[in-house]
Amino acid sequence: MRRILVVGLSGMMLSANVCAHHSFAPHYDASKQVSISGKITEFERRNPHAYLHVLAPDGDGVMHEYVCESHGVTQLERNGISTEMLAPGTLVTLTGSQARRDPYRCFFNLVTFADGTTLNVNGPDGRGPTEAGSVARIAVPLRDSMFGSWLLVPANRSTSGPQPMLDFLTPAGEAATATYDPFTDDPTFRCEPVGIRRVWFAPGTPMAIEQRGDDIVLRHEWMDVARTIHMNQAAVPDDTPPSVLGYSRGHYEGDTLVIETSHYSAGVMSQYVEQPGKPTRGMLHSAALTSVERLRFNPDSQRVELTMEFSDPEYFTRDFPAARAEYGATTMVIKPFGCRPENADHSLRNP
Repeated sequence: MRRILVVGLSGMMLSANVCAHHSFAPHYDASKQVSISGKITEFERRNPHAYLHVLAPDGDGVMHEYVCESHGVTQLERNGISTEMLAPGTLVTLTGSQARRDPYRCFFNLVTFADGTTLNVNGPDGRGPTEAGSVARIAVPLRDSMFGSWLLVPANRSTSGPQPMLDFLTPAGEAATATYDPFTDDPTFRCEPVGIRRVWFAPGTPMAIEQRGDDIVLRHEWMDVARTIHMNQAAVPDDTPPSVLGYSRGHYEGDTLVIETSHYSAGVMSQYVEQPGKPTRGMLHSAALTSVERLRFNPDSQRVELTMEFSDPEYFTRDFPAARAEYGATTMVIKPFGCRPENADHSLRNP
């Protein structure tokens, strides 16, 4: 049983940057690769992140319990890594990235068993679910509308890179941003979905668009989000309380579903923002936030195309540039997410 620093594997960790449910880079250093060999003492079978505890010696031969994070259990099981495989007492080697703030933490991307079998947390090809990409694992029947189940098409978008909108903060926005500590205040630690942009961009888990009576419901496996789009409603009811996901009204413009949302509670647009030479921080929004989403089914590409626009005059001096994403048809069935809040140890807080 051993722990070895490994170099030259940075390309392997690209998928971890893309697929981790909270941002990878603020917590883990992809340039510091580790290989931890030891005996499993516990597998925390949870969403949005699963944790594997491994008893292994450090470089001086002293035994320590290493706690290594990976995707949520729902995503791991879809990619061929079951709870039974990770039973206490099992000998494994975990390959991944070193935590930035704790020498006994890592994010693991590969797990190798005593018989030599190696599994990737992102699936057999290391890219995660591919039904939404260029290569399908399972034949998906052709669609003729946006209704059905869909999977985010990977686009290598960063979840923690620079956010140009931070250059357009109002004094109120600056004050709110200054009070937010991403390593203690990330809403996902409390199993809150953050906001609709984060919901739409959650990788590796399916979502569904359903017609229910006169309304449309958007269901996302991630955080068990279900949004009702109240169709052809002239105004928001007067007694509507603010909420994380707001109140949404919809109508069609030709073949495009237009969703207008208001009545958000103040919250977080981006949990982590990394800018060179500056500490990691977040990007917040006020209760004045409004959004417009446009959904269109493209029969030629067999994809749902999404455009999102946001405006928050209380915290920002300009509107947000449009954000775009595409979703491919999938046969995946939405499973209960059952998020479990993460404690101080798991949140990788600053020491």
